[in-house]
Amino acid sequence: MDLHKGATSKQPVPEAELRAWGACLLDPKSTLVERSRALWGLRHAMEPLAIELIAAFLCDVVPPSSVANELLQHEAAYCLGQRGDAEAVPYLVTVVRDSRHPPVVRHEAAEALAALCEFPGVDVELVESVLAEFACCDVVELAETCQLGLGRLTWLRQQAGRQPRCEIAKQIFPDTVDPAPGLELSSSVDGATLRDIMMDPAKSLFTRYRALFSLRDCILEARLNPSSVSADALAALLAQGLKATGSALLRHEVAFVLGQLGMKVTVPDLADCLQSTSEHAMVRHEAAEALGAVIGQIEAEDESTKSEESITFALAARCVLKQFLIDDEPLVRESCVLALDIADYVSSNDQFQYAAVPS
Repeated sequence: MDLHKGATSKQPVPEAELRAWGACLLDPKSTLVERSRALWGLRHAMEPLAIELIAAFLCDVVPPSSVANELLQHEAAYCLGQRGDAEAVPYLVTVVRDSRHPPVVRHEAAEALAALCEFPGVDVELVESVLAEFACCDVVELAETCQLGLGRLTWLRQQAGRQPRCEIAKQIFPDTVDPAPGLELSSSVDGATLRDIMMDPAKSLFTRYRALFSLRDCILEARLNPSSVSADALAALLAQGLKATGSALLRHEVAFVLGQLGMKVTVPDLADCLQSTSEHAMVRHEAAEALGAVIGQIEAEDESTKSEESITFALAARCVLKQFLIDDEPLVRESCVLALDIADYVSSNDQFQYAAVPS
């Protein structure tokens, strides 16, 4: 999730401001929204101190501390992985190994470790050993993430020395590192085939993830270069992944990608996912945040061209998010709070950046 409204040249952040954000993160009296914005400010700040401040919140705070927060600490691990700094590796290893952290936080730390392996200076052998150590552990979310990460490392080695592919997603989401690459496709492979691979529990999780990201890239391509298969039709195929069997981790990634795409046609599927109280909280959390992203995209549309259908979808998404602001699962209800806040940010003309990074 990138929360900047367009490319900016990042300017230095004063140390006092960085430390104020770090203090806000560690202050249980600050609101969830304030702490989230402080975290995203640190994520986009270039200074090494930002890593230390995020890590202090992520590593040094564990339940039952009142400062601990599953949603924000999971986001903190994500931020460290997306920054691309080798200095984050020891902190993330600490979190993966610390069983006092909730599974969702440890999962995100493991995914962040794998994400960092494409950046210079990272001790890939160390990361690989940690992922292998937990790839068969009893914490399913963590084990599957480590298996996925090992698949990514194998793929990265296979790509060494090859000319990088021109990936459409890298152009559209330049600040996001995907947990798996798309499949190497022939021109005859269609969206339904990718959907079938994604949904097949007999396939490896890494292969299913690759099909998921290939399908996302097909949607992006269809948006830029309309063809006989519409982006909406492909998005409907992707949304079927919210009901994929065999892995809550996969379903949560489907919801994340739907949030990246921000397409109104997926609102009913995301709403159904959020409303399914039997679903893993990790999946419902991503569905909530995806709904917030869709609302923001719709409400940012020019009023003169916004359709009644778009307005209906946005209202429906807001309604379901408000409904689950009192959900029993903290991860879910807090995600609804942030989803509504992010939706307001995306659609606002008054706020340029979600986090106040000087630019």
